[in-house]
Amino acid sequence: MKRIFAAVLALCLCAAGAAMAQESEDGWAAGDTVVFGSYEQDNVLTNGKEPLEWIVLKTEGDRAMLITRYLIDARAYHKAFVKMTWSECTLRTWLNTAFYDAAFNDTEKQGIVTKELENWKDVNTQDTVSLLDNDEAKTLFENHADRMTVPTAYAIAQGAWQSQKYGPGNAQWWLRSHSWEEKHRGA
Repeated sequence: MKRIFAAVLALCLCAAGAAMAQESEDGWAAGDTVVFGSYEQDNVLTNGKEPLEWIVLKTEGDRAMLITRYLIDARAYHKAFVKMTWSECTLRTWLNTAFYDAAFNDTEKQGIVTKELENWKDVNTQDTVSLLDNDEAKTLFENHADRMTVPTAYAIAQGAWQSQKYGPGNAQWWLRSHSWEEKHRGA
């Protein structure tokens, strides 16, 4: 079963559930929208990739944690439907290789920081592109409505699941920590 993901960008820049990005000359603040990298979004493959829009989730010094404004692709968490950790899932591998190479040019990659992520019930990982974990999703967004986003035409064509429960067009996205893990951790 495919589900959509929102990649978080780390720029000191780009994409990690905790990756961070260098500030622009004007500085960035939480809630700002920035353009960085490109990826297919309109599902018209003949016109090339479209610029990626990111929302600044937080800043720390000269770095900012970013998340894609739209859900940009639909991918399974892992190639097989089995209990799987973030450190070993195929989605993590794809994000840090194929997606990373497709979305960012060599100049953009120079601004991307590899971030050590603490993964609950899993080994820590070194990622340039990642997903948020459950705690980050809860603390970086004020409420459930703020976590809502819509998939791109390309993501829909790839099988992004859209929820009618939360309004037309809204889609669910992967976290690197599964909610079933969070429910059973006793916190």
